[in-house]
Amino acid sequence: MRVISGKLRGKRLFSVKGLSLRPTSDRVREAIFDILQGQIAERKVLDLFAGTGALGIEALSRGASSAVFVENSPKSLSALQRNLAECRLQEFSSILNKEVMDGIRFLEGRGVIFDLIFLDPPYGKGLTRKTLEALAQSPVVTPETQMVAEHSPDENLDKMPYLEMTDQRKYGGTGVSFFRQKFEGV
Repeated sequence: MRVISGKLRGKRLFSVKGLSLRPTSDRVREAIFDILQGQIAERKVLDLFAGTGALGIEALSRGASSAVFVENSPKSLSALQRNLAECRLQEFSSILNKEVMDGIRFLEGRGVIFDLIFLDPPYGKGLTRKTLEALAQSPVVTPETQMVAEHSPDENLDKMPYLEMTDQRKYGGTGVSFFRQKFEGV
């Protein structure tokens, strides 16, 4: 796994061995960031289910102003901390060692608003829909916030309350859906 583009292009990232993690492949990450071109520079990023931090680190490499990583697996946290240190990104990032819903509530309490949110939960547990539904009505999101969900292509994310799907792609065994907040009746 490596950083695809930006100031850290080609930098190798540490991964976690032995866990049932499914890190975002370079191919899928590159496709996501090709779609997001022009929407990254100077943005505040939230990386949920961060794992090793590949999505948030890629955003920082491409000019995002800051990133918050939410992860609660000790092995993933260790790799994430190591990746941020090796990339010298600690000044622009913070890690919340919390379950994702607790992390969202914590950030709401701090009054933080994000421009770009990535979520890549474990497949087959219904966490993509649950997390998007929580974000849809959360004050960490505005109608301008871009949300990018990586999920099983079998997971149906159509007709999400308070969210508009702006794009959806499939890359082999990975689905990627893009959302913005909307208000019902608009």
